[in-house]
Amino acid sequence: MRTALISGLLLLVVFTAISQNRFSFSGTVTDAANGQPIPGVGVFFSGITRGALTDSSGKFSIYLPKSGYVVTVRALGYKIESFNINLNQNLTRDIKLNLRVDELAEVEVKATKEDRNIKETQMGVVKLEMKNLKKIPVVFGETDIIKALTLQPGITTVGEGAGGFNVRGGRVDQNLVLLDGMPIYNTSHLLGFLSSINSDALSGVTLYKGGIPAQYGGRLSSLLEMNTKSGNAEKLTGSVGVGLITSKVVLEGPILKDKITFMVAGRIAYPNFMINQFPEPTDKSKAFFYDLNGKVQYKINAKNILTFNSYRSFDSFKFADDTLYYAKTQTLSLQYSSLISKTLTVNVQGIYCNYDFGTQGFRKDYEFTLNSGIRHNELRVFALYTPKEQIKAEIGMNAVDYSISPGNLKPDMSTSSIINLDLPKEYAREISPYINIDWSITPKISVQAGARYSTFQNLGPKEVFDYAEGQSRTTQSITDSVSYAKNQVIKQYGGIEPRLSLRFAITKSSAIKLSYNRMRQYLHLISNTTAISPVDFWKVSDKHIPPQIADQLSLGIFKNFKDNTYETSIEAYYKDIQNLVEYKNGARLYFNPTIETELVKAIGNAFGIEGSIQKNKGRLKGSLSYTYSRTLAKVNSDYPTEQINKGQWFPSTFDKPHNLAISIQQFISNGWTFSTNFVYASGRPATYPDRTYRLLGKTVIDYSARNLDRIPDYHRLDMSLLKDTRKTPEQKKYYTISLSFYNIYGRRNPYSIYFVRYNNSIRSYRLSVFGNIIPAVAVTYNF
Repeated sequence: MRTALISGLLLLVVFTAISQNRFSFSGTVTDAANGQPIPGVGVFFSGITRGALTDSSGKFSIYLPKSGYVVTVRALGYKIESFNINLNQNLTRDIKLNLRVDELAEVEVKATKEDRNIKETQMGVVKLEMKNLKKIPVVFGETDIIKALTLQPGITTVGEGAGGFNVRGGRVDQNLVLLDGMPIYNTSHLLGFLSSINSDALSGVTLYKGGIPAQYGGRLSSLLEMNTKSGNAEKLTGSVGVGLITSKVVLEGPILKDKITFMVAGRIAYPNFMINQFPEPTDKSKAFFYDLNGKVQYKINAKNILTFNSYRSFDSFKFADDTLYYAKTQTLSLQYSSLISKTLTVNVQGIYCNYDFGTQGFRKDYEFTLNSGIRHNELRVFALYTPKEQIKAEIGMNAVDYSISPGNLKPDMSTSSIINLDLPKEYAREISPYINIDWSITPKISVQAGARYSTFQNLGPKEVFDYAEGQSRTTQSITDSVSYAKNQVIKQYGGIEPRLSLRFAITKSSAIKLSYNRMRQYLHLISNTTAISPVDFWKVSDKHIPPQIADQLSLGIFKNFKDNTYETSIEAYYKDIQNLVEYKNGARLYFNPTIETELVKAIGNAFGIEGSIQKNKGRLKGSLSYTYSRTLAKVNSDYPTEQINKGQWFPSTFDKPHNLAISIQQFISNGWTFSTNFVYASGRPATYPDRTYRLLGKTVIDYSARNLDRIPDYHRLDMSLLKDTRKTPEQKKYYTISLSFYNIYGRRNPYSIYFVRYNNSIRSYRLSVFGNIIPAVAVTYNF
């Protein structure tokens, strides 16, 4: 006992002596021109092999032995900064970097450390460089986040102008989309033609296809994180842009120097001129949208920051003279961040989101308004603890309150034949504590491990039907109903969601990574269309509809060449899905108080392999990505009315086996950049009629097999020219002019094939959204 005590005292003395000879060096790295924080900056020290890397807010911190050092700061596209320090106490220093002249007009693929893909533990991560988005040729010349994401492996859409996006075969409602932590339920304007977020307001975009950290949950397929600019702390800056169908403005600057900054951004559309160029009856349609972003950041002192974020959007689209579709989003958040110590940061964020959407009908004697919506209130509390430079831990909790309006139908005129219908609201609560740890065990081995425990409660007031056991759920098999009072628990679900990512560095320029994650999804988008439509509605898991559960396993090999000039990767994944929501043949989904009688439980799996090559340096840059993937579903029920394809596996609606994307950017001279994209994708599954038969003298179409046919393959070529009028990086006032050509060879890519009865025969028709080349020009003034 005495020996152990003496040994312990000796160890304590040694540890104290060592700790007294180690001090912290920390700071923030920002852009010298606009004061914006720069993520992924490498901070290196002479005489040692270890360094630091700035986080998403430009901050870094490292503990080093007492000594003098030459500090070197490196960031892609910026001049190298070097200076001396004498580390004999804890030091803090803010660092400002200037743009490199030779990088001014070149395309930057990433704003992170060059070998991030090798050094970071996570895999299946896509980070977009905001400056690069302006050089990608897009429809109508409007910079679009989702279009840029679809150039990456494993990310697709169901067709031209379709709302939302699909990740590794997932459905559009299986993506968690966050803007400054606030949920975005509608990701598209104009029913899918443009992204709903103004890219000029953003500082960064990150998509997680796999290895999703334990901080996030509630969706099966992916996490899309978007963060807006914090506001220029030095002076008022901004930009004004005018395009073919939109105009936009961004302003940012200080309100109170060194204390309060702001950022506001607005975008408004005027697409009616373009719509009127299409043939009848489309030329009678009308469209409009706007979106607004706002942020105010108050630096209370060096350790405490208060941030207010807001986003608002409105869409309306009128088809011909009789139908108007609309959507409204309003989100607000208030976040308090406190640096308790150099190793501990605590954050509290309150979030409000209200998304309303619906349809108005104007046909004589059938005037109506149909409205649905979802309200999302959330409280997030989390702490980031960094006891050592090799270990970072986050622990926290999310609490979400849901209120969903499935549908309200009312006549707009006293003479309307529409009957008033109002489905009861649905209420739910989700509480999810979590812990996530990043640990660099050795320079070659690192791990990110975590767990999330989600608890979900479906709440009253609501009347819930009981159905006879041993029978398919139908209105005829209802045996009883139970009424639940306000806040009474109707059904509770929950479970642990483990997350694990491993990295093993083979050499300095190559690594193998492995990840596993389990996700639960308690919200379901009910739709009988391939793409998102204005009449879709959200539904919570309840007594009859359990949450969807997905387990995904991924393995990847990453290799860089020629000093990180070329990045290559191959990732393979397999995803097993339980409790998928599928629909009975001929299901009636809208305004159905017994919606569970039209839904069936399915299982699914998705698997694939993704390959990517990127060139990140030089006057010629670009990427090539190819994905082979499959997404299958199966409904094996004992009841004939619930059977789909006789209980056999069938392709899901989002099964597109082959996807190829090529993107090239060539810096010419004098600020000119030429860009081109080529995309190819397999046609998505479709259901064609198997046969026709005569019934009571009429021809009836028989659709007996689901998704066993395919529409023709999709391919498209785009080109653009961008002119940047800056002469030097220090020039603050300048123009950028973009000329783009979408769908160069005018291919009529089919969006769908549909069939109609004509007299005693069946005729097929192909619907193409774009069938011609679409030129566009956009001008932006920066100041």
